[in-house]
Amino acid sequence: MKSSFVFLLFSLFFHAALWANDHADKPLKGLLVTGGGHHDYGFQQNVIMEGVTQRMPVKWTVMYDMDPRESKSKLSKEGWADGYDFVFYNHCFAREDDKAFIDSIVKVHQEGVPAIAMHCAMHSYHIFIKDQKPLEKSWNQLMGVHSHGHGPHVPFDVTKVSEHANHPAVKNMPDQWRTPKGELYFVLGVAESTTVLAHGDNGPKHKPEAPQPCIWVNQYGKGKVFATTIGHHNETVSTNEFLDLITDGIRWATTK
Repeated sequence: MKSSFVFLLFSLFFHAALWANDHADKPLKGLLVTGGGHHDYGFQQNVIMEGVTQRMPVKWTVMYDMDPRESKSKLSKEGWADGYDFVFYNHCFAREDDKAFIDSIVKVHQEGVPAIAMHCAMHSYHIFIKDQKPLEKSWNQLMGVHSHGHGPHVPFDVTKVSEHANHPAVKNMPDQWRTPKGELYFVLGVAESTTVLAHGDNGPKHKPEAPQPCIWVNQYGKGKVFATTIGHHNETVSTNEFLDLITDGIRWATTK
């Protein structure tokens, strides 16, 4: 009887190990939503997908639209995010004012699909919504911050928040690094659910004069959110620091 029990335990552990090994290298399914104005999204989509895939297995699908109407049409379809392990937003659609449409996107993540957001995603989907306070707007609640406006095109220092230096999303990032080029976003409000992991600093000669949150994580409903305002210039998006950062952000957001 004892030997049968031991054999059963061994069999269970053996098959569990086989299952874990079989699934360890299976790629995540990622949807990259990109396009809009002011940025070289054609170049950046390739750098992001190739850079992340070199660091972790991801099977990408791209939704690339320069016309906000085309993007809206796709994101309005029932089940547009079904089957994806995460959605990565690198887009710039600041003039959207259809609250019901925006709320429908946010609901996808509130119900559990992880969101990764960079740069102008923080300026999308909220500026032209006029009947709510900034941090009451659903997109800002998802992003975890209210951001509007930015400083000049100058490099800036990215410095970890010391108490969160070992957070999985930034643990491999240097304690401080300088972007080769930059456009530091103004962060005018931070949600209570947001944990700021790093600040960007333009220096006293440039606006914003005070350091701004530039990397953070948020929990919105059942969905985990990793976001950074870094990423305007191709030279910055192409750095190992940035690609390591977004990869670790994806890894954190998709870890159960």
